[in-house]
Amino acid sequence: MLIVFDLDGTLSDSSAAIVATFQEACSLLGQPEPRPGPIEARIGLPLVRMFRELAPGGDPHALTEAYKAAYIPHDNRLTRVYPGIPELLDQLDATLAIATSKTTLGAERSVTRAGLRHHFDVVLGFDAVANPKPAPDMLLEAMRRTGSSPGRTLMVGDTTFDLEMADAAGVRGVGVAWGSHGREGLDRWPVAEDPSELAGLLAAAAR
Repeated sequence: MLIVFDLDGTLSDSSAAIVATFQEACSLLGQPEPRPGPIEARIGLPLVRMFRELAPGGDPHALTEAYKAAYIPHDNRLTRVYPGIPELLDQLDATLAIATSKTTLGAERSVTRAGLRHHFDVVLGFDAVANPKPAPDMLLEAMRRTGSSPGRTLMVGDTTFDLEMADAAGVRGVGVAWGSHGREGLDRWPVAEDPSELAGLLAAAAR
């Protein structure tokens, strides 16, 4: 069984760091700072798309580069692994992967700093494939690298972008209620309220 996890909002609580960095990038390049709510609603999408939608007067590529340059101090100060996630990963008897809208390098840095890197056979950022979420490319690449099939793969995420990616790849999706979109936004899929419930959903799906 292959279980693919989103990173931000699923394994780690990084919303405050993302919001602070997004607003800083806008301020540095003379754009109005968006409110936190619209930023949080788009976490999981590529940064270029987020800036295109939330800072339409600016250059989304320049804003993305400003974001990348400013992110690490905010991440180090504000991002934390959700309680119960290390224990969940310890108990899973499956091949594990990450599919995130971070860059691959940024994802590697984040899971290494969090002490979780050893759990994952594959770490994929949006730059590892041609098309980002909600396109199926990252899941298809994770399955290719691990030799898994759609019927033996699960996707775990906190946003509709994660689970729409699962649908597009023919993979079962499981949502988590503690991230950006909450239970209400994920009501088309099974949703776990906490890591303990997630462990049960994953065990049932693996049977």
